[in-house]
Amino acid sequence: MAQYANIYDICDAPILTEQPYAEPGRNLKRLYRKAAGNWLLKYLILKGCRHPGIPMQAVPAYQAVIRAAMRAGYDEWRDADWIDRTFMPIAELLDRIDKPHFRRREKIPLIQTNPKPDALDTVIERCMQDILQTWNSHNKNPYFPVAAQVVLSGDDQMNGENFLNILRGVGAFEYQNAVLLFALIRCFIHCNPVKLKIVRKPYQGIAEKLFQRSHWFIHRTAFYDANFFELLLTRVATNRLPPDELRQIVQILENLLHFCVVTCQEWLVTPNNGLRHPATTCFPEDERAECLPRLDKKNQAIKKDLGFGDYAPDTDTTFFTLSIAKKWLDIVEEKHLAADVKLLRECRNFLAHPWMEIITEYQIGSGYTSNPPTIRMTRPLDYQGAIPIWFDKRFPKSDGRIVREASGNEICPGHNMDILESMLVNRKQWLSLEGDNLKTVRRLLDFHYRTVVSGNFRHESAFQYYLPEIYIYYIGRFYEAYLTLSEAEKNNLAPEGQIEEIRQVALDYCKSELIGFTLNAFDAALTVAALVLLRHEPRDDGLIATGLKAISDALGEGIKGHLFQPYEWTRLRHPCRIIVGSEIATSLFVMGAFVNAKQYLYGNG
Repeated sequence: MAQYANIYDICDAPILTEQPYAEPGRNLKRLYRKAAGNWLLKYLILKGCRHPGIPMQAVPAYQAVIRAAMRAGYDEWRDADWIDRTFMPIAELLDRIDKPHFRRREKIPLIQTNPKPDALDTVIERCMQDILQTWNSHNKNPYFPVAAQVVLSGDDQMNGENFLNILRGVGAFEYQNAVLLFALIRCFIHCNPVKLKIVRKPYQGIAEKLFQRSHWFIHRTAFYDANFFELLLTRVATNRLPPDELRQIVQILENLLHFCVVTCQEWLVTPNNGLRHPATTCFPEDERAECLPRLDKKNQAIKKDLGFGDYAPDTDTTFFTLSIAKKWLDIVEEKHLAADVKLLRECRNFLAHPWMEIITEYQIGSGYTSNPPTIRMTRPLDYQGAIPIWFDKRFPKSDGRIVREASGNEICPGHNMDILESMLVNRKQWLSLEGDNLKTVRRLLDFHYRTVVSGNFRHESAFQYYLPEIYIYYIGRFYEAYLTLSEAEKNNLAPEGQIEEIRQVALDYCKSELIGFTLNAFDAALTVAALVLLRHEPRDDGLIATGLKAISDALGEGIKGHLFQPYEWTRLRHPCRIIVGSEIATSLFVMGAFVNAKQYLYGNG
């Protein structure tokens, strides 16, 4: 008989042999059978993971924890004290994990010479070939596929405190069950270094590579499309393109924009003043309740079992969409593009709402308190002035329950920078820099100022969805918008020079933490784009050149006809570590970086 327990010794009896009292228990049983009961996962990994801190005589105490979850009803899962009492043993197991280091970075010399324009053009053209080939390969319903990969070892910051905080902060029992189960799996996998290497491998650079292709969830969301739109727009905005390429890019841009503005639009009402407004959701459904983000039936069912069945629109994707809608209207007028008139009208309608009043109802410190963050694991941040990720949406159930904050509500600096950038892009229509609206903008700017100058942004624990390098890139996007302000507007927004301080810290981070150490192609693309958008000087000191060389050296690393590997672009930290990226996403970010670099180094062409 084994000396120490594995997850099946603890969970099989209370989950598989006992009858649950209510739907939360039935959901836990389904989830356990699908996840821990997966044949490959069970016999290749989990069955051999025995916890040295759980001798067999201690198994009954942990079974009691799982039995309590199986017997729990809706009321128990809403009781914070019950959660803390019941799941403290699991929290204590999480606190015993010694976090291994998977990231590998070494110091590298700077390259002093910038590549010639022709060399930059070659990379841009190869990226565009990859982009167009991928888009055209889905000829009936074209899109840019993105993969989500579950990393079973869990989030590196998932300790006992965060575990309990998440359980208390989410509204869907399905999500709570998933957090519980994946926390247990994390505890057992980390006890077996050999099994851990199967689910997570060391990698070069900062962003983790997605390598488990057989476990990818391929899908499409408005958030991805909004980013892709902006990256492709740089190709149109800064280059004189051949008519055929311009036509193809415009068609793609309009498809992406239509998906964000029209397909993914739903209507909400603000929680305090009852303002009716559209918003952009990442998981829209058609009139037959069919999932539109390209998830198959199996993955739709998994999404629901994990607690993502009730999905609210988010403030980040909505304000990113508002930004690209305005940019499209502007560039169509500037370049006299032959554009879809109906889509232009949809963009104008989407923008024509009191967005500053709407978002102020969600801002911490604005006087409204209806929608605070329910999960506070993004530390060490001062949340004053920030805006939580989810809009207010209530989900009525057949038994009369109302579910709110299905997957919790959180603060992440990255999505707050997208919101701030959109406020500047749309400042004239929304009157963002006037009256009470200016107070909202300044509160949000002050949140970013404190996050940056304190150095808190350097902690990965401060972010829910991004890595610090992506936040730096988003600061660059914001600074690009800031440069379009008049001197009077700049002084009105930041009279004490806060934005220049933010810029300087971001540039210093590029120099001290990014360039000069190992970067993969995705890391380097973000860094080059940030240096250009933040107007780094001198341009020939080797920083931009070194980033461009890291990308050029990686050309051809991809498989199946792609130029690059897929890397962690965005992520979820719970219910488990889920990293998101794709080969084509890397190509799009590289293309955008090279287009921006060429324009910055040599001018338009």
